[in-house]
Amino acid sequence: MHDFGIENLSSFALDPVEFIHLASELGCGHISLSLGGGANPLDETRPPGLGQDRTLRQAVIAGLRDASMRVSLLEGFMIASEVSAGDLVADLDIAAELGARSICVVSMERDRPRAYGEIAALCDLAAERGLIVTTEFGAGTARNLDRVREMMAGVDHDNFGLLIDTMHYFRCGATLADLDLLGIEAIRHVQLCDVPMPALIKDYMEEALYERRAPGDGDLPLGEFLGRIPQGIPVGLEIPIRSEAMAGISHLERFRRYLDQAKCL
Repeated sequence: MHDFGIENLSSFALDPVEFIHLASELGCGHISLSLGGGANPLDETRPPGLGQDRTLRQAVIAGLRDASMRVSLLEGFMIASEVSAGDLVADLDIAAELGARSICVVSMERDRPRAYGEIAALCDLAAERGLIVTTEFGAGTARNLDRVREMMAGVDHDNFGLLIDTMHYFRCGATLADLDLLGIEAIRHVQLCDVPMPALIKDYMEEALYERRAPGDGDLPLGEFLGRIPQGIPVGLEIPIRSEAMAGISHLERFRRYLDQAKCL
């Protein structure tokens, strides 16, 4: 059985301490969190981010300890023309303080050789803090299979790997066979969801943030995909379904169904 957890995006910016205890009630051992807070709140309320609120971080650390929960991934890191690896030291320290297993960095730098050099430098800084560095397939510079392979070769660091979000991976046109081209050993974190193929919602980001599907409710070959993912790689359920939340279905009820369907794979 894979190590299933819940991804932050699924919670629609739920208070992180409440999110921790909800995941624990479901029997999960890990969650992901974001430095900047939730990207998809159900209303205009924007909760404070972990990067800005030390009191919140202390509450999260206490909640993780009380629930025997771990942070498998901390998102919210970016390399850009005006952002270098050295600028992210304070955020790396926060990730280490939270006991995170890994971080995800997205490159928005158009100068790809510079981006790869900065990510390699970030890998060094992260390794000093016991953190793995990932980048998300389909995001920023790593927008397709060729660019991802180029990035992996350009960064060329043992502490660097891939975050595979199944929506972005398969919608980019990548296949199960392409996992072999990337190298299964390069995969460090998985975000699992289902979607129809082709898309039925025209706005890609609207679907990604608010209307994905639970495993088995779409067209992705998730059973075969998971069969290729080594045991021990965290698999987080990233399944925000706003229509269910707005219909009054509780987080607990939604997440329990998503977990049950993932386990059936």
